[in-house]
Amino acid sequence: MAISQKDIRNFESQLNKKLSQYNTEFVMTVHFVVDRLNDPRNNPPITISELEDIFDKLIDQHILAIVALNDKDTFNIRCTSSHINMPCAVSKETKKNGSVSQKNIVITVMRKQNFFAKDPIEFKV
Repeated sequence: MAISQKDIRNFESQLNKKLSQYNTEFVMTVHFVVDRLNDPRNNPPITISELEDIFDKLIDQHILAIVALNDKDTFNIRCTSSHINMPCAVSKETKKNGSVSQKNIVITVMRKQNFFAKDPIEFKV
């Protein structure tokens, strides 16, 4: 069953609640949601439960390293069991009170065992 934009927005909301203590969030692009998530080349189809599992592991294993990244850094999230890959970009913003918020923009998603990530930083889960 295809994942809807509403499903992804709900997923993002729950994910970002978990990340609020780190002053960071993940944002899925339109390309991620509309063009790639339900692409038939992702065989078998990607599921919300797979995404939840990947991001839970990512938070448990790598969140401090992700928060330490610089503005405009890029990285890839690679699931070694499902072969799901998600290239991402970092956008940091300094607020008027001096605090820094970080958005991790998930550019695309694909299930591909031999995915070539051009990003020098990769987080395997």
